[in-house]
This record gives sequence, structure tokens and C-alpha cells, in this order.
Amino acid sequence: MSLEDRVNELEKINTEGFKVPKRFYCRKKDSKSKTCCFNHWLPVGLPVKNGIKHEIYDYELDIIEMLEKHRQILLKKCTGIGATEIMMRWIAFKALTEWNKSFSNVIIITGPRIELSITLIERLKKLFDSTDFETKNTRIEIGRCRVEAYPSYHFASARGLTDVKLVYIDEADFIIESQRNEAIAIADRYLAKSNNYSILVSTPNLPGGLFDRMEHGENPHYFKIFLPYTVGLGKIFTKEEIELAKKSPSFEREYNLSYISGEGNIFPYDLLHEVIEAYDLKVGNGQRLLCCDPAYSSSMFAILGIEKIQDIAYIKEAIQIERASPSAMTDLLVIKAKDYSNTVYCDSAHPGLIRDLVERGINAQPINFRESLSEMTIQSAQAVKEKTVRIHPAFKALIAQLSSITYNDKGYPDKKRMNFDLGDAFMMSIHKIKTSRLFIIKV
Repeated sequence: MSLEDRVNELEKINTEGFKVPKRFYCRKKDSKSKTCCFNHWLPVGLPVKNGIKHEIYDYELDIIEMLEKHRQILLKKCTGIGATEIMMRWIAFKALTEWNKSFSNVIIITGPRIELSITLIERLKKLFDSTDFETKNTRIEIGRCRVEAYPSYHFASARGLTDVKLVYIDEADFIIESQRNEAIAIADRYLAKSNNYSILVSTPNLPGGLFDRMEHGENPHYFKIFLPYTVGLGKIFTKEEIELAKKSPSFEREYNLSYISGEGNIFPYDLLHEVIEAYDLKVGNGQRLLCCDPAYSSSMFAILGIEKIQDIAYIKEAIQIERASPSAMTDLLVIKAKDYSNTVYCDSAHPGLIRDLVERGINAQPINFRESLSEMTIQSAQAVKEKTVRIHPAFKALIAQLSSITYNDKGYPDKKRMNFDLGDAFMMSIHKIKTSRLFIIKV
């Protein structure tokens, strides 16, 4: 039986002439009716996970409500919370109700694996208890609505479609940089043409990636929803499942929406975790210095302050600023340098900033990354391993970068995968705190 025939058969269930319910969910888990709502009307009924039937939870309905209200959504979610399932059900519901009035299209964009595109279409198909496909395995027609999934390397053809109702981008934070921009351009293109819906869904990937940047102001027209594991605790997740998941080094990223991947090999997370502790962030009278890794457009301007007290180096501040203004950064460094012996260490690739600081009375010192990178990498990794450095838990961006960075084939931090601006400033500070004899000002 074709999917179209299956849908026609389902429409005749219970009463003569009965059509697809116009209500998405009736909020009654144990309803026996097939007319109360779409989710009970479906042959598969409510979602099942690990053999257990689950209701449509409040946080899932909130996703739908916010999508209907704002039309463009960024959804950062933990793994297994049911976001993909609820979206597939909503797509099917809209396809058979509101979008069934004329021929229309839904675009699903996935990461580079075509298997994910196929899987999402299969999930739609299974909602109707149907295995028939009269089209290719990345496309399905539900009523008058065609739903097609495109892997991220092959969605150029999605640009020419008409009457696009939804652009759904799955695992959006894992699509490579050059393809992410194209994917969002497609979503925004159809918003302008047909006032469509668009939603970016993903567990977080690396710091400095798409979701991290959007959280900090990029593409501000997307309404942001965050679903950590705590939202689903006692609902989709049991306490025992979460306790087991916490044993994984990737728990913070997979379940707690952190950009801490725990998968870096320069600063392994089990060692990094040992140097993360709360302490007084007020700058004292120890050996102290300020480092900056400048950037004005493509990356972030990073500033890191460090103070050595006895044999331990404490990170006192770690900030990064997007789309920084050169004059504003000079002013900021002049102010902050007052707490750090009026000295600033800066990447030598920015002589203009160094010159501006010197003209403002700051002892600005260049650090040549080409000459010192190997030594800086070794020294900073050793400081974490030997626990001679402490990082405050408030510095989440720094922790995320350190926990995620890996060696490249030359034994240096691989910055092609992610932004490492605060990480560079951290390595500069450890290098100088180990090699410099600073004049300590008593306060």
C-alpha cells in the first residue's frame, strides 16, 4: 500500500468522512480516541523510547509554540531529548492540514552524511506505518507536500523550489563552515519570499562555531531555545540514565549544552578538570601580567589576565570580544593594564596595536608565535598536567577552547577546526609567567 493510500485509509478511521485532526496534541497520554488529536490519530501513536511510551512533553510543545510565534528558531538541545521526533511529527501534521491546500515543499538539510538524510525521511515514513517509497529514499510526499532531505554538500538544488513552507537544518552546528553559510542563506531566502518557517537544531559542537556565534549576536533574528538534560529529567530521561551518561567525558557537551567537548588532546579534560576551581578573582599583589590575542573581524579579540601567587598561576580574567573596534580595544587594554603592572603582551603580528599602546604609556611587549609556539604549547600543557595553574569555572569559553583543541600534524594547536583566541592568550600568559621576571608592585 502506498503512503498516499495509507493516509486516505487513516482518514476514514472511526467516523464517516473523518479527516486528519486539526489539533496537534490533546495533552492526554492515555487517550483511546483516534479523533482527539493528530498524535493519537497516527498509527504509531505516541512516541516510544526504549520500549516505553512517552507523552508529548511540555518542553516539546513549547518548541512548536515558539516556532509558530517566531518562525525562525535556533534550538540547542541535548542528545536524546526528543527534539527531532517532535519536529518530524509537526512536519507531518502541517503537511496534512495547513500545507495540504496546495502543492508545497519542505527542505531538510543535514550534515555531510547522506545516511542522516535517509534516516529522517524514514522516521517520517514510519509515523504512518508505511514502508512504501515511490520516490527516492531522501524524499517523501505527504498529501500535497513534498519533503526532501539534502546532505550539506548537495543542497544547491534546494534554491529553486517554490512555496517552501519550512527549512529544517539538523545537526546544524556540525555542518562545515563553508556549507553553514549557504544553508542559512537558503533558509533566509525563503523567509523573504514566502514567510516560511526555519529552524536550526543541534547539539553543540566546538567553541567559536555557528551556534556559539549565534548565541553571541550573529543572526539575531533567530529566536533561541535551549534544552539541557535537566528539562527532560524525570520525563524522557531517568535519573539512572543521566548518572551513567555523566561518566562520559563528552557529557557536558552532549547533555549540558556546553561547548566543552572533552575530546581535545593538548589539555585532556580529565587533567583540565583538576585545575578548575573557584577562587577570588580580584587582582592582588602577586606576579601578574595581561595578554591579548587581537582580532577585529574574522575571529574574537581575546584578553586574559593572570596572577602568580606562590607557585600557582591564577587566571583572573578571560574575555573575548566579537567584531572589536581597534580604538575601543586600545582604550580597554589601557584601563585593564593598570591592574597588571602596566604591561601588556601581544601577538607580534599586530604591530599597530603595540605601537598605539606604547604611545599611551603602556609597556607593550610583542610575542612572536612563529618562534615561541612550540615552547608555549609545551609549557601550557605541562602547567595543566602539573596543576600549577588554576582556572575559574566562570571562564567557560576558555575552558571550552582548551578542552576541545587538538594537535595538528606539526604538534601545534589545530586552529583550522575552531577558534582558539582565548587559548592563545592562555598559552602566552603561561609562557611569560614562566620566563619573565616581572617587577612586582606592592599595593
